[in-house]
Amino acid sequence: MPRNSIHDDSIWTCLIIATSLVVILMAIFSLTHGINDIFPYFLLVPVILAAYAFPERAVLVTITLAGIYFVLVWVFGTLSAMMIAVHTAWFFVFVSLGVVISHFAEISKLRKNQVEHLKKEAFQQIEDNMEQLLILNDQIRNPLQAILLDASVLDENTNVLISDQVKTIEVILDQLDDRYLESEKVRKFLRKYYDFEKK
Repeated sequence: MPRNSIHDDSIWTCLIIATSLVVILMAIFSLTHGINDIFPYFLLVPVILAAYAFPERAVLVTITLAGIYFVLVWVFGTLSAMMIAVHTAWFFVFVSLGVVISHFAEISKLRKNQVEHLKKEAFQQIEDNMEQLLILNDQIRNPLQAILLDASVLDENTNVLISDQVKTIEVILDQLDDRYLESEKVRKFLRKYYDFEKK
């Protein structure tokens, strides 16, 4: 796993833990002061963060948070049949939301990985094509010199005609060399900023 990915995972983990602790403290405060309507909504924040950042573990995190919520209600809340029904419904809302968000986040992550894979394949194909172009360029130049040498023994008009055509081809090859150098700058940029490695 790349270092940046580990660093990002640590940041997300800290953020989820911090928001969970804040929400738990808010829930305790609300329950001990008889406020039962607002605090469940705040629990959605760490649920959504966990489902987005770690879709493969989001259901476990969501069930844990929903379980903590349910325990807090039982310990600090004023129990009545109505409150038990409402908070039980909230428990299932948290779990369901975590499952749905983690599912879509997993699909999004999979698509992102597929796009990255396609970009790397495309870049590798460009690399291969550019190297082939360079080789072909050299392979064309060598026979041109032989053609010029052979043309020197022909009559002057034919020699001039062949020499002019060879020069035209050499101009085209020089333009290809220039384009190759420009493309090399783009390739270096892609390697540096998009983490494409030359094989």
